[in-house]
Amino acid sequence: MNLGENIKMAFSSLKANKMRAVLTMLGIIIGISSVIMIATMGNIMENSVMDIFNSQGGSNLVGFQIMMKNDAVRNYYTSDDLITEEMVDKIGEQFADDIDVVSISNGSESASMRFHREDLDLVVYGVNPGYIRQSMTEVIAGRYITEKDIDKRGSVCVISDKQAEKLYGSPREALGKTLSFNCMGTGYDFTVVGVYEYKLNGLMSAMVNMTGEDWNNEVYIPYTALAKIEGVSESTFFYFYVNINNGVDAEKFASSVRDYMNNRWYRSNDSMEVWYQTGESQMSMMSDVMGIISTVISVIAGISLLVGGIGVMNIMLVSVTERTREIGVRKALGAPNGAIRSQFIIESVIICLIGGAIGIVLGILLGNIAGIIIGTMASPSVGSIILAVSFSMAIGVFFGYYPANRAAKLDPIEALRYE
Repeated sequence: MNLGENIKMAFSSLKANKMRAVLTMLGIIIGISSVIMIATMGNIMENSVMDIFNSQGGSNLVGFQIMMKNDAVRNYYTSDDLITEEMVDKIGEQFADDIDVVSISNGSESASMRFHREDLDLVVYGVNPGYIRQSMTEVIAGRYITEKDIDKRGSVCVISDKQAEKLYGSPREALGKTLSFNCMGTGYDFTVVGVYEYKLNGLMSAMVNMTGEDWNNEVYIPYTALAKIEGVSESTFFYFYVNINNGVDAEKFASSVRDYMNNRWYRSNDSMEVWYQTGESQMSMMSDVMGIISTVISVIAGISLLVGGIGVMNIMLVSVTERTREIGVRKALGAPNGAIRSQFIIESVIICLIGGAIGIVLGILLGNIAGIIIGTMASPSVGSIILAVSFSMAIGVFFGYYPANRAAKLDPIEALRYE
């Protein structure tokens, strides 16, 4: 019996037991669709993360921060260890030809305000003028923090359009208004000088859609004003970011700045030094993390494929039992063991291929639905689809071989006597 005849017999058997065939395929469908959907979701998450990262400078972004030396004497920080305004200014002067913008923030403080008998939570960030350029945030009304605000420790703030609409009606109406909030047990009044557009990335947008909470609580003030609130005379930083100009070698620039700072300010420090991380290294690290997450989840989804394969084997064993007389007749007519074995293996493979095809379509559909919800579209890689199809065929052969081999080894006389 040739391959075509075996395929026809396989489809005839499936038509004769439609419900059983569907239930057999179900495990394969769930497993394959899970793998494809996870591959799609992995691409969506990676695209979303990369969009955020690229909006902040991508490969042109370099971060500097203090960290402990390998031979550190202390295991704690002091104020003398932190990066100062003077250091950042000197870096800007020394490497002016390579730097596009310097972004610094001296941290944040939790705050709260009362609005129409409602308590609203805020997070107040101390930033410099470069912070908004580095974050690619767009000011849609008024202005952003200026160097003059920094020098004067001005009581000015920039809020989001969501805050402006809720508190004052519109971004334009918010300008010049007073934002009163309580921070660290003390009340403060800040004048709204600017409103920025509140944008959510794909993942955050999906979370907002699920929770219904769309209140943005970030308020930006001069970093010197935050230092004043915190009761410190000098603004110090654990880190700062630099966006370099196009064409500048990020690794060479970063190592030069690190060496400059360590030689000038941290040479005699017994425990701390400056460390850097380039945008490319951050992107590589994020890709590695996303890959690990996708692999782990795919392994979990693969377990469902294993369960589906066991289900295929069980049904094929039942099929062999039900068709014992048929097998006996074929063997009595001279069918070799190989022909019998091939018949049942092909039937098992067809079951898995049909289930795999349905699973691929279902996985792509569910992945696209998730992409629409998140707002970042992606598609599974061709490799993941090929892998899913190959795995389906492998399951069909592996779990179909035992029932097929059992059928091939039946004694024709005993098979013809079977009732």
